[in-house]
Amino acid sequence: MEQERRISQALSQHFETVWRSLRRFGVAESHADDASQHVFLAFAARVDVIEPGRERPYLIGIAVRVAANFRRQHARLREEPVESVDVAPSSERNPESLLVQEQRRQQLDAALATLPDLQRQVFVLYELEGFSMPEIARALDIPLGTAASRLRRARDAFESWVQQHLSSQSGET
Repeated sequence: MEQERRISQALSQHFETVWRSLRRFGVAESHADDASQHVFLAFAARVDVIEPGRERPYLIGIAVRVAANFRRQHARLREEPVESVDVAPSSERNPESLLVQEQRRQQLDAALATLPDLQRQVFVLYELEGFSMPEIARALDIPLGTAASRLRRARDAFESWVQQHLSSQSGET
């Protein structure tokens, strides 16, 4: 009964973070739900050995490995998955702002895709998900100094990508 409560609580509290992290770790949107399910199934199988209060780093650690497996599996596929389109009309935004938001998300995905996996994991968790460095080191099972150096290198690479992208855009206009 306690295990079911912890699983339910983890699912309700951390599903969005796990899903977003999987996307940012390179899992296609069309596969993110399946990958999330894998993460929570692995969590459920080990919930009795996970220290209470450590669910979030544990889930992210699983998400890192699941994302790597999904990328490997789906890299062999010849077809490109079609990303889902939000078909529900939004009363909050007009089509232009939705298009700009989608273009920015695609640019972020493109920038993240240029980072090596180990750097991307730390960058996403720190810069986009708001994890602390100790949480990241614990989730990825790496020393704190290693996490910090990966973040520094990822930031440098990300900044270089942004500068290249901005200079190429200014050259087009």
